[in-house]
Amino acid sequence: MTDQLHAPEASGGVQILGSSVVPLYVERKMKVYAITESEFASVSALNGQTTMFSSIGFAILSAALSIWVNAVFYTDVPPAAMLAQKYVAPIGVLIAASFFWLSWRATQTRQSTWNTIKTESALLARPKSGAPVL
Repeated sequence: MTDQLHAPEASGGVQILGSSVVPLYVERKMKVYAITESEFASVSALNGQTTMFSSIGFAILSAALSIWVNAVFYTDVPPAAMLAQKYVAPIGVLIAASFFWLSWRATQTRQSTWNTIKTESALLARPKSGAPVL
């Protein structure tokens, strides 16, 4: 950043007010991986699957838990509530567990893809001074 004030604009003589950033010198070092479009699409899809499966799993699990929590407050248990408490809620927990397993598998597959990309990406040596950079 600089402490220089903005000069008035040539067209109307209006001075720009507010803060501004004038880059004087910037350097940034970062790793860049060679990744194909199909790998990028795969990683993106796996991210989406992880989010979707875990969200569905938590929704089903919360519904199953709410059945058991509501059962605590029953004074007279209706037959539908008894059926839900004994069969629907446990099956819901099993279905939620399967969605959590799918989410875990998507995460593991995504991590495996990233590890493959990292191991296949080679670190290139810097060119000697005076050599042209391509």
